[in-house]
Formats: sequence, structure tokens, C-alpha cells
Amino acid sequence: DGNWNFTDVSYASGVALPSLPFVKWGTAFADLDNDGWLDLITVTGHVYPQVDALPSGAGYREPKLLRMNQKDGTFCDASGQAGPALLQKRVSRGLAVGDLFNTGNIDVVISDIDGAPMILKNQGVPGRHWVSFELAGTKSNRLAIGARVKVIAGGMTQSEEVHSGGSYLSQNDLRLHFGLSTAAKIDRVEIRWPSGKQDTLTDLAVDQFYSGLEAAGIVPPERIRPTSPAKSKPAARPQSLPQPLAGRP
Repeated sequence: DGNWNFTDVSYASGVALPSLPFVKWGTAFADLDNDGWLDLITVTGHVYPQVDALPSGAGYREPKLLRMNQKDGTFCDASGQAGPALLQKRVSRGLAVGDLFNTGNIDVVISDIDGAPMILKNQGVPGRHWVSFELAGTKSNRLAIGARVKVIAGGMTQSEEVHSGGSYLSQNDLRLHFGLSTAAKIDRVEIRWPSGKQDTLTDLAVDQFYSGLEAAGIVPPERIRPTSPAKSKPAARPQSLPQPLAGRP
């Protein structure tokens, strides 16, 4: 409530009960349909293969769970409406989300313990707009970890922060993605850097990837992410151990 008092709303929101039977290894809040509201995807997988023989009904391979935000504090189950790949039961051990194909839609990568990783390409929803920001610090850390972006568009205010890590052994896309629904332009963007500095941008176009450099605003992508690999220094010649140490284990 803003005063360090927390209330468990997992049951009231419809998230907790459907997930109780499963062992979760990856969760992510991401706007999968670009409507401006964060959805929830969860991957699961039991720890013991022997569970298949128990009468409880639990299984070693478990389903993936997709919950779509209803914009009223609740989520609905959309696992059966997102394609057959999501319905496959597997033993998952990690989840990462990001725009892998630079289409403006958030894709999903799932690591499985007994098979190849799954790459779920998001086909998106026609007519929905979006914007993406890749940030780099100068006074702040280069990856802008901890930077917070506020986007105001179409009468809606959204905030997101650059995080390191994510689910079990997983790293999400460091770019910040915002679904804008039907908004035709972005009124205002505020970037608060870990250094305490704040940059403000106005009248940005939708459906764009922007590169933001601390204290410089929007810059060409190569300013923050070189397009060619840096030249490496010649490798140093290997040094022989001193004779008294060479024969020691």
C-alpha cells in the first residue's frame, strides 16, 4: 500500500490456485499482447521422475501456465489459446523473455532438462503498438542496471526497471518493452538513472526501438552497442614455471 504493508492477492487475482500442483522453475511478467498490461507466464517441471508411479496424479513432465491480465487486478487462464507448443508437458528448468526477432512482440525461451530449448515466437496482435528502450549508462553502470523508465502514452502511465537475472539460470532481454495498445504517439518518457540523473523525452513515435545514453538522450544504436567486435590485443606468450615448481602437483 506504499507504507511497507503487503497483502497476498495471489488467490484473489486467480494466479495461485491453478499453479498449486506444480513445481515452478521460471516466471515472468511481460506484456505478451501489447495492451499495456503485464501478463504472467510460468514454466514447471517436477524434480523426481518416480512421481509418475504415484497415485497422486502428479507427473514428472508438467505444463506451462499462461495467465493474461484482465486489467482489473485479475488474470485468466489462456494456456490453451496460445498454440500447441505451450500445451506440451516438459520438465522445464528456466525461462527468459525478450523480443528475439525485433518484431515488437515479446517472445519466450524455455530451457528443458530432457530436451532442446523451446523458442516460442509471439505472432502478436494486429493493431497494437509498442516501444522499446535499450539503455547505457555513462556515470551509471554501462548496462544501466537499476535504471527506471516511465512511459506516458494514450492516457496510460507505465514504469519498468532494468533488471539483471530473472528466473532459474536465466536472463531476460535487458531492453525495456512497453505495449501501448492503440496509442498513436508517446507523450512523455522519463528515464531515472542509478546515478540520480533524470532524462526527459517528449513526442516520440510508436513502434520503434530507441537507444538511450545517459545525459545524451536518444542516440544511434552504435553509440551504446558497437556493431563490430573490438580488436583484441595479441595474446601474451605463455610463461614456463620456474624449475623448482614445474614438477610439483
